[in-house]
Amino acid sequence: MNHEDYDGNGIWHYLADTLRQHEGASTLKIARTLLAMDIDFSRRNKNGQSPLFKMLVPTPRWQSLNALIQTKHLSIENIERAVAEGTPEEAERNHVMSMIFSRDIAENRGLLSQHVLRQAVQPQADVTLRAATCRLFFEYFDVETGGTAFFDLIGIANHAMFDDLMRLLMTNTAEMVRKIGAPDTATAKSYAQAYLAQKLLRRKKNGQGVLFVALFAQKHMHMRKITSLLHNDELVIKKIVRGDTVRKEMVIDKTSPAPTNPLLSMLLQQDLDGNTVFHHATMQGDLQALKWLFSGLAPNDIHAIILSVPNKLGLSLIELTQLETVKAHLTQAVMQKRMRPEQAIAYLRALPGENADVAGFLTSKVNEIEELAKSVGRKEPLPPTFQIRKAP
Repeated sequence: MNHEDYDGNGIWHYLADTLRQHEGASTLKIARTLLAMDIDFSRRNKNGQSPLFKMLVPTPRWQSLNALIQTKHLSIENIERAVAEGTPEEAERNHVMSMIFSRDIAENRGLLSQHVLRQAVQPQADVTLRAATCRLFFEYFDVETGGTAFFDLIGIANHAMFDDLMRLLMTNTAEMVRKIGAPDTATAKSYAQAYLAQKLLRRKKNGQGVLFVALFAQKHMHMRKITSLLHNDELVIKKIVRGDTVRKEMVIDKTSPAPTNPLLSMLLQQDLDGNTVFHHATMQGDLQALKWLFSGLAPNDIHAIILSVPNKLGLSLIELTQLETVKAHLTQAVMQKRMRPEQAIAYLRALPGENADVAGFLTSKVNEIEELAKSVGRKEPLPPTFQIRKAP
């Protein structure tokens, strides 16, 4: 069973070539027999290719891969090594890994993703396996969309699976920070937040981050769990400069209105139309999402987000609930040829017909914050902790 031809191809290579054409009951039976006999499916031929690579690229053979999963022979490290065989360039490797797991979620009920995650959260899992699994979900990205497997997973993950993924991310973060060796607890926390932000603040090419995806999928609890990992505070680290200890701000996202604040950097992300996740929640009439997104923010920041953060049409959250104001901005955009008439009509039709609950919530928030400011002798609320940018 371990014999090879002159090119280094063993029985698994021949079987993998057959599987590329079709996955029949007889070939899968042979595959299970080989697995039971511990015949290595990762052995490379003289061209440097393993049978596993042939099962994965260019089209994943899900029945065969699921057979490997069922017998607990397949790991994320196997997959990474196999993909690296045929894709030496990092960008291409990123894309192939992203493609495999995106298709797994779309075509294979996420069985491979769930298997990989289960392995990583087992007590016997080591640091290397956890790091590889985090790379899979948070770092390998699709070169066309800019999204990662995490973006795809948000829509299908139940609470248990999502909790496992968040725990894995936190464990991986702690392990990375220990490697860095921060000089004090505060700096260690800042490094941890920076590492988390690097994973969670990634955006697709349309500008939308993971909160947008969770909102569109109506995964409110996922949104809560994601935002709970990030601090609503400016990050600082201590550094030694010419023998003196100095505090230095740590930039999370230099393009953000709140570049050193992890939570606000995420919440204030804007897509290509200038909409934040708050804008989309308002346009969808999703009152519950709005309440959760505002939870824990400072009153002055809430006030500014409601009244002073416009999208590219110049519409703030409160203005999105005012139909006549929306129509006026759309008319202006059409006249200035920034929008086609059919786009304006589609935009208007997409708004909820009755948005009274959201309008009432936003108005009451503004009034409450302004009354609070007056009660302590201020004419208006404090300025926000982030930079307000005008609509282009």
